[in-house]
Amino acid sequence: MTSNFARRALLFAVVAVLAVSTLVAQELPVIAVNDNRTPAGSLRNGVLTLQLELRKGDWHPEGETGETIPVYAFGEPGKSLQIPSPTIRVPQGTTIDIALHSTLSVPATLHGLHQRPGNDGDVINVAPGATEHIHFIAGVAGTYSYWARTPDGQRDDRRVVDSLLGGAFVVDPPGATGRDRIFVLERWNGPTRTAINGKSWPYTERLNYEVGEKVHWRVINVSDLSHPMHLHGFHFELNGAGDGENYKVFAPGEEPVEFTHSAEIGETFEMTWVPKEPGRWLYHCHRIPHMRLPIALDPSDVDVLDNHAHMHGMDSDYEGMGGMIMGITVTGRSTKDTENGWKPERRLELAIAERQEDSRFFELSLRDLESHSAKAKVQKSPALTGPVLVLTQNQPVEISIVNKLKEATSIHWHGIELESYYDGVPGWGGVGDKKTPAVEPGQTFTVKMAPPRAGTFMYHTHWHDAAQLTGGIHGALIVIPPGQNYDPATDKSFMFSQGPNEPFGAAMTLINGSPQPDTMELCTGVTYRFRFINITPSVNNLRVSLQNANGPVEWRLLAKDAANVKGTPMQRAEQLIAVGETFDFEYKATSPQELLLVGLSPNNNRRAVQTITFSDPPK
Repeated sequence: MTSNFARRALLFAVVAVLAVSTLVAQELPVIAVNDNRTPAGSLRNGVLTLQLELRKGDWHPEGETGETIPVYAFGEPGKSLQIPSPTIRVPQGTTIDIALHSTLSVPATLHGLHQRPGNDGDVINVAPGATEHIHFIAGVAGTYSYWARTPDGQRDDRRVVDSLLGGAFVVDPPGATGRDRIFVLERWNGPTRTAINGKSWPYTERLNYEVGEKVHWRVINVSDLSHPMHLHGFHFELNGAGDGENYKVFAPGEEPVEFTHSAEIGETFEMTWVPKEPGRWLYHCHRIPHMRLPIALDPSDVDVLDNHAHMHGMDSDYEGMGGMIMGITVTGRSTKDTENGWKPERRLELAIAERQEDSRFFELSLRDLESHSAKAKVQKSPALTGPVLVLTQNQPVEISIVNKLKEATSIHWHGIELESYYDGVPGWGGVGDKKTPAVEPGQTFTVKMAPPRAGTFMYHTHWHDAAQLTGGIHGALIVIPPGQNYDPATDKSFMFSQGPNEPFGAAMTLINGSPQPDTMELCTGVTYRFRFINITPSVNNLRVSLQNANGPVEWRLLAKDAANVKGTPMQRAEQLIAVGETFDFEYKATSPQELLLVGLSPNNNRRAVQTITFSDPPK
């Protein structure tokens, strides 16, 4: 008996020792965050010498004591592994000499380390434990990336282990100062797990600028989804854009002006903007799953359950936000004063209530509170969207948001340049200790603005889940120049959105709140302005077309993101519209015809269709 007990005790001791040894052997180095400020390697006499290692480490996408994820990463010998991968940045014409050693037990395929313009098929295969020498000349100036893939681990939405193997590769033109910031977009393990420069909100870097400061960013998408990146409160100039292998720099004075720019898979872009108003602002991907807390992909996925308790109340930041978001604080003097001497020329009321027939749907009512009218006319939601809100450029206006819901809400004025406090991000917007409140049930919050730019915008809920958005809390916002009249007979807005799964089917695409609106009857010989807005939760590749039986007709592009586009020729009436973008087109029918306006989600072929007929006007 004693002998058996002793043998069992010895066995347990051996197992314990082996277990401890295994744990020690499996300890992984901590992966450091790379803010892309310091280029890797040594640059001397026109040659960049760089040693890279490919190893496995522990990554913390949130706080350093938060969730730990074992992933592959690049690093320089004797230094920490990095996410994003070490920054490669050289002047144009530099010779790049890289020795890459892999410690992995699986092969890796390396993309992007070649001269530009290039070919994505120019890859380097690195065997397990092997070292590869890479030698090339940098090529044309631009913003590029490099990245790697391995055959192990889960794929698609469950891909983790090799999903963070991407970094910046920047080639500067002669004489460039390099005074910019580089932001790498990343995604792993499902639709809600996203990061910028290796961290997810609220752990992403906080950016600080002064009013009037010129800000230059480079944005690089090394993830496997597109990302419509939206800047709150300001427009920006698009200085350059590329597909990963080719890069186009826009000539001075010809830069497109935007408030949202979508980076497709592998794409890059440069942007310049000047903050004109102090306060706290956001820069984020406008796909709803990429800007909220992680959700569980299945009930057993306990590591990513919805509403992470440890992320709530972090520095009093807006609860519910997470992922691909950066916070920006601008200091300086405001050019707007909505307190002293503020005299609104218009007062509006936007009431939000549940629809009586179904509490999942919301009804928005817009009332013009004219001082000389006892009862102002009320505009209600035409379907599962809000009424068109028309404002006048530079005209002071107050909009009172009345919450008749059982839950809090908030309205963001997408693309409008206004004070941070009224931007619509509760718990975050504002200046100093003054923070934007949520509009609680039964409460009213009054927004003050004088829109400085004419064009097509939108208003929508900025609450932290998709239910309010798919329930219809959104609408078109049009700002017209002073002295011009808005004519709804010739000025047509088309809001593309999605509703709840039922009764519309699985997130059916909608036009102005309906999957198939009534026929729109228009006249030949009349020039129409069509305004298109994408406020779907995540259909970033929405293809909008105006077509007859033979395919798309032709129209003329007038504006993108409330910025006029000059001198555009007639073009095929088909446009890719990312989430958070707006486009204006001009169309004139010279003969009677029947056309279809189609909003298509190519990933699943779900579409919304509206028939538009053109007839000769009565004589």
